[in-house]
Amino acid sequence: MNPEIIREIEDILRSMRQAYNNQDMKSYRSFFWTNPRFLHVDSSGRVDKGWGAFEEVLDQEFRYLDKVDLTVRGPQIQVFEDKFAVVFAEWRLVTVDPSGREQDTGGHVTYSLVRFGKDWKIVKTHYASLEQVPNESGG
Repeated sequence: MNPEIIREIEDILRSMRQAYNNQDMKSYRSFFWTNPRFLHVDSSGRVDKGWGAFEEVLDQEFRYLDKVDLTVRGPQIQVFEDKFAVVFAEWRLVTVDPSGREQDTGGHVTYSLVRFGKDWKIVKTHYASLEQVPNESGG
């Protein structure tokens, strides 16, 4: 596996997360394949078919929420023939609505990326929530 490609994909994930946290739709969009065949599956099981459907939902979330904080940890990256990659990682999203109410969710995410010319684009995302498991002290 080419370590240069791995670093490139790690940089993409970091920059994508920063654009999301800044609620910068234009920058965030640049990391994705904005095609009608794009597929996004969120942690509730909602499926957005096509970039436009996902962008509409995301735009509403960005307008409604005062703050978002997405983290992506421990990415495991598999690259195939230097033109297709799958990333499996842990995710956590903390959101704050206008009333100050905070929501904290997390789980696993899978990103499928394809190289289009010199650029990598995310062509499919799948988020899965993990139920909170009480720690050993009962909390």
